[in-house]
Amino acid sequence: MQTLLSFGPRAGYGTAGGTGLLLFSLPLMAAQAWAWPGLVAASFAAMLGLVVLWQRDPLSKRQILWGALLLRIAFLPLLPGLTDDLYRYIWDGWLQMEGVNPYRYVPEHEALSNYQSSQIYPRLNSKPYYSVYPPLSQIFFAVGGWFYPYGWTVSYYVLKGLFAAAEFGGVVLLSRLTSARNLLLYAWNPLVLIETAGQGHTEALLLPLIVGGVWAVRKGRGRLASLAVTGAGLVKIYPFVLAPFLVRRYGWTAVWPGAVLAVGLSLPYAAPYTLPHLKASVDLFAELLEFNAGLYYLVKYVFWLLTGADWSKQIGPAFRYLFLASLPLLYVLDWRWNWSFRWACLLTIGLFLVLSTTVHPWYFLPVLALSVLHERPAWPWFWVGTCAIGTYLFYIDGPYWLWVNLGWGGAAVFGLWWYRIPLRTLMEDGVHAVRNRIPSP
Repeated sequence: MQTLLSFGPRAGYGTAGGTGLLLFSLPLMAAQAWAWPGLVAASFAAMLGLVVLWQRDPLSKRQILWGALLLRIAFLPLLPGLTDDLYRYIWDGWLQMEGVNPYRYVPEHEALSNYQSSQIYPRLNSKPYYSVYPPLSQIFFAVGGWFYPYGWTVSYYVLKGLFAAAEFGGVVLLSRLTSARNLLLYAWNPLVLIETAGQGHTEALLLPLIVGGVWAVRKGRGRLASLAVTGAGLVKIYPFVLAPFLVRRYGWTAVWPGAVLAVGLSLPYAAPYTLPHLKASVDLFAELLEFNAGLYYLVKYVFWLLTGADWSKQIGPAFRYLFLASLPLLYVLDWRWNWSFRWACLLTIGLFLVLSTTVHPWYFLPVLALSVLHERPAWPWFWVGTCAIGTYLFYIDGPYWLWVNLGWGGAAVFGLWWYRIPLRTLMEDGVHAVRNRIPSP
């Protein structure tokens, strides 16, 4: 607490103390649903304090890291309240300890009837869906599942402790790649604290891996970067699309270490049903689930105005194919313009989020981390990420649509202004390429 509150006379220390107190109050508000409006308000106030601190830059990296550690410890006691994903993590881990492949059955399958009388089963989400969590996530779940005989809460805190430790390691690595004031925007970010040490999402494992990949590329260590990117893909699947960016930089020698890692970690779960079951659940999520998806909601609404019909089952898969079709263009632009790896990752993951039908608040963590690796942070992502906290009010019949529209609409306007120069360059380059293909009269 002394690190946060007793800073001395330098300008900005009072703001740091007030922001710290706001952040320490968030776990108390998150613990009770009736206090979630206060959670949203306090998060916005804390984020405003971080922006002021970013401008004044009064804190050293050492102070920021100590504050980040204390804040994560303060959030660790939170039980699942804002999300129920941790119950599925524990379920998958428990099944593994019982010798059951977590990809084999949906939780409600009759083959698992002996487990359905447990305390954790009624708490599960998506009971009709197969597990969608890749092998590296499953390995962590297995560690938590090993403690399940002592109670699901023990498994829960073991998993959260592992996730929080990994994420804080990523924060330490992030401190070596960016300035103190940029580090502050991630390390003390209210959304990051809520979703990692607070609720324990697997995005906490992505931070050290994606940031580690950026660090490895900066050091010219292509094989290590390959391992980091593959590890990230084995946590959340979509980071696998970052691998071709490494091929341009290091050739195919940067591919085989990741391939060996992927095969090695996937073999324990390999079975004829594994990939079909994974694909089935991914397809269901794309077609049936929707949450905080700005562009998707806009297109869906436009189609409804034009036709009077619900096109959600067509738009979701179409957006997924649009993202996949855009990847070759991103790879070509990376080669043509010699992007930094950090920038290539930010654009790709950012596009993935924009074209997703479900964007839960914790999905923003990777782009927030990548956003602080440049001298000028990508402010639109911090805006929409902070607004995403407001979408939790959906679960208490609060003003959900206000935060969706405010978040994505504000980010779109902010983004068009913030990235106006790269966008203009892209348009000019496209016009120039078209003109070169038209024969002269």
